[in-house]
Amino acid sequence: MVDYLRSGIGFGILVAVLVLILAATVLVVRRSSYREYTGRIALPVFFFEFACLFGFLALGFPDKGDEVGPGVVPMLWIVGIILLSVFLFIRSIMNLEEKDPPWGQWRKVAVFIAMTILYLIIMQYIGYYVSTVLFLSLGMIYLGYRNWKVVVPVSAGWILFSYFMFYRLLFVPLPRGILIDLIFG
Repeated sequence: MVDYLRSGIGFGILVAVLVLILAATVLVVRRSSYREYTGRIALPVFFFEFACLFGFLALGFPDKGDEVGPGVVPMLWIVGIILLSVFLFIRSIMNLEEKDPPWGQWRKVAVFIAMTILYLIIMQYIGYYVSTVLFLSLGMIYLGYRNWKVVVPVSAGWILFSYFMFYRLLFVPLPRGILIDLIFG
């Protein structure tokens, strides 16, 4: 059963169930006294489901016994996302969060989502480091932050952090990209 839910139609069914749970949550909240907190409640529910889904997939990663295996880093992220999602959910139902803002710049959100998808595609061609610097810099500028004294150090700092944390410390190779492989071998 577990293997069935990790691939193909079973995985599609699992995702569909999670989407239905999220939709039901939104419908219930919109008809309750928490209506003004719909987004503040739906977002942590989405990230909780997202983390649980990928946690379920990460449980299938090979176990290396006493060694640190490929599932350790994803599970750390997943546990962190779950804990923060629960924290935000509790704050929202206790009315400790601000009410949802009125609908605003949804086009900006759609463009940023498209930028993120493009980033993930481009990463396969020009590698993690170059695409991430471009994505972070252009993303900050697009979202309205134009102070280059912050944009450049944040982008460079993230690349240095990623390099030392993942590549040097955890020995996780980040995508080099097809073009970089062709140029540098």
